[in-house]
Amino acid sequence: MTKTPTPSSTPGTPPLARSTGRLSIADIRKASRSSSTPRRAEMDDFEKSGRAWARGVDDAWWPCLLTLDGGGIRGYSSLLIMKALMHEIWLWEQKLDAEEASQIVEEDSKVDSPTDTQQTSGELLRGRPQVADALGNHSEHVEAQFGVSVESSAPENITPSHVQSTIHKDNLTASATVKKALSEEELLPCHYFDFMFGTSTGGLIATMLGRLRMTVSEGLDLYRQVGDDLFGRRRSSIPLMTKYHHEPLEKAVQAIVGARCQEHSKCDGKHDLFPWEAERFDEILARHIPFDVSEPRVCQSCCLTATHDEQISEAYLLRSYPHYYSETAPNWITRYNEGADELPIWKVTRATSAAPFYFEMVTHDFNGEEKSFKDGGIRENNPSGAALSEFHSLYEGKAPTPALLLSVGTGRPDQTQDGFAQTWSGPLGHIPGVAKFLEKRAVVQNLLIKYTEGEKQHHQMREHAHGEHTWYKRLNVSEGLQNMPLDAWVKGEWQGKSNIPGGQSLTHMEDVTDKYLERDFDPKVDSYAPPSVMLKQSAEKLVRQRRAREKMGGVRWQAFVGEYLPKRKDSMVGEES
Repeated sequence: MTKTPTPSSTPGTPPLARSTGRLSIADIRKASRSSSTPRRAEMDDFEKSGRAWARGVDDAWWPCLLTLDGGGIRGYSSLLIMKALMHEIWLWEQKLDAEEASQIVEEDSKVDSPTDTQQTSGELLRGRPQVADALGNHSEHVEAQFGVSVESSAPENITPSHVQSTIHKDNLTASATVKKALSEEELLPCHYFDFMFGTSTGGLIATMLGRLRMTVSEGLDLYRQVGDDLFGRRRSSIPLMTKYHHEPLEKAVQAIVGARCQEHSKCDGKHDLFPWEAERFDEILARHIPFDVSEPRVCQSCCLTATHDEQISEAYLLRSYPHYYSETAPNWITRYNEGADELPIWKVTRATSAAPFYFEMVTHDFNGEEKSFKDGGIRENNPSGAALSEFHSLYEGKAPTPALLLSVGTGRPDQTQDGFAQTWSGPLGHIPGVAKFLEKRAVVQNLLIKYTEGEKQHHQMREHAHGEHTWYKRLNVSEGLQNMPLDAWVKGEWQGKSNIPGGQSLTHMEDVTDKYLERDFDPKVDSYAPPSVMLKQSAEKLVRQRRAREKMGGVRWQAFVGEYLPKRKDSMVGEES
């Protein structure tokens, strides 16, 4: 079995100082040299091709991490990549189900009939070994309990409209997260990833997929619909003034939270806290001990934001889990803020995405102390370094590396032009001596630096992991999004319909993302394989990790798939009151 590379905390390997987002000149030059050197596709070597890593499971509970860059409306491309990943996951689940079914058929042929403790191949294909009935995997049980047809397929294309139309009427993913997916559309990313980290709109996606346990299709629907409310109507066109209203995003998230809430009847989504186990929050924070990843838990989310405190150069982590650094935590990791903040879910999404000049800052009163939050992209637009630093502090002595750290970007940047540049172009850009203007210009420049450092962070992560053929991978559209403004929302044709709000922007992102995922190996960009290969290998690894956990079973597995999450009776279709 292939072992993953030794982490940088071991002797002879440089510490991961780049997890802070600050890079030395030597680091940048080294990354530049490595990116300009042509590479070859790894086809023959079994280990370097990534195939050995993908099919092996070192430990079922080594974590799978997902990180999502900031990028405004370009986060739609990240969701499209996630959609493609879930498709590959579905194919691998079917393939491994079929392999196991063939083994069962072969074993069944040796006996006259299956016993009570055996599953027939047909049962196995509908469910999974030993747990099919417990998870409600039989079609007749699902239809009776949840009121939905098991012959579900991809939802019909919809046009952007108010967010209320995104709420699933069948409450399927909101109320039945423990049920085995009966179609590709029902797959939940939170059943495959342990932690999701996101910056700015990446934080919004991490919240949707992780904290709210949504499907990717639901996330895409929400992104399309909120896009018009956010970017379709400007608040101001004056340079350096806040351009857009933030209320549509707040209302959208509140509506989704209210619809998915399983704890409060007639929930309005305004008070549900981002951290899990809110009823035990005071008790948990009072313990001041590291978050125990070995205890039963669900997928956790972490949004990067920026705030004014003694660590002004670091991102501020808004966690769904309370975490305190132990005395044995590696001394080279970045020590971010500790604990977890009692913020509502909607306010966390506002905090991580409050891009300067695009949306107003969000403030919150913590027992009389007011704290203001800005877009996390000002500090670390690519959260992969923060995720790895957090991993080493959480899994010290429990796992040397993640099973997978998948970094998803919003398009490789063009440093000569960026969407933010439009905010301060024109005559104001040439007026010297205006203190307020210079201060705001410095903020913009800092944000641009952090955004373009996302690819440099990727190079550093790749070096730290000794390549992308094992536990670290990055999927990021290499061509077509570099000159797309962060707030691009242009009316046009989409899905065969004309004059759709944002239609031209959506179509463009779909086209360039499809081309990226289908293109051949590019030695200027790729390190060992084209995007499609990395996507398939990531999916195989995720599926094998999930199935290994399910095979182990127990409380830890049941908690992870959400069996112990609150379930409000009045939201369960077909359930007796």
